[in-house]
Amino acid sequence: MTPTALRTAGRTAGRLGRAAAVLLLVTVAALSLPHLMPGSPALAALGPTATPEQIAAYEAKLGLDENVLAAAWRWLGDALHGDLGHSLSTGVAVTTELADRIPVTLELFVAAQVVALGLALPVALWSAWRPGGAVDRIATAGAFVWLAVPGFVLGLVLIWLTAVQLRILPATGWTPFTEDPLENLRHLVLPALTLGLTEAAVFTRALRGQLLDTLDQTYIAAARSRGMGTTRLLLRRALRPSSLPLVTMVGIGIGTSLGGSVLVESLFAVPGVGTLVSGAINGRDFPVVQGVVVVSAVAVVAATFAVDLLYRTIDPRIADERR
Repeated sequence: MTPTALRTAGRTAGRLGRAAAVLLLVTVAALSLPHLMPGSPALAALGPTATPEQIAAYEAKLGLDENVLAAAWRWLGDALHGDLGHSLSTGVAVTTELADRIPVTLELFVAAQVVALGLALPVALWSAWRPGGAVDRIATAGAFVWLAVPGFVLGLVLIWLTAVQLRILPATGWTPFTEDPLENLRHLVLPALTLGLTEAAVFTRALRGQLLDTLDQTYIAAARSRGMGTTRLLLRRALRPSSLPLVTMVGIGIGTSLGGSVLVESLFAVPGVGTLVSGAINGRDFPVVQGVVVVSAVAVVAATFAVDLLYRTIDPRIADERR
């Protein structure tokens, strides 16, 4: 094995080790929630009329009859066999609940990214090419204002405008794509706009700043002097090295979307992971909360690896610097 291959294997092993440590810590933290709550979670969930036998059975389900490390070790062993426990409220397996909800949340995430990138890319490119111009000033001011608007306010405004006043889109609810693609799209528009418009402001600011730095580079000036067209210069020479912040935000967003879209999914009654974890928290359904936390952590770690690989593809200099 060559020295370069050895270094690559060492770096990969180090990343896998750090990822495993992160997942272990997240798992222990998630399984510690019932142990750290003040009072008795069993009594709080079952009520004051619960019998000692019922309380003991409930605590056994949560692993409260053993210490945190023992409970985490047992839970990890079950998780490696695909068993994340069962919901305390419905009795359904947590893996089944997640399998039903994750596709909905991922569909919403993809649609929101299409909205965000579809708006951010042209605006950021134009603003960076003509800094200080009318489009740049409007985009910069609009991004500051847009970021100050809470997501639920934007969602309520969209509901009032499109569902109440114009009556062209449903305010809430969800139709699976496999049942009716057109109705699925109609129910998807408002939550996707609510998430995507907010992210578009973040993407625009990040990409504009990176583009301004890239356009000041010597190779860009050389390309201009050779008469390269504006469109080709921006898309082929400036956008690629400037897109690293977007890759990071989109990649990490895949993981965080599993538990981070609680507000939007609840507002529009979208049956995704956000709605699932919101109901589980309100109902003290700890196995569901723990399952969502750990699966989200796995998704974030996997997305981080994917982002790292994309970095090396977009800008090979990154790989050279780490050798």
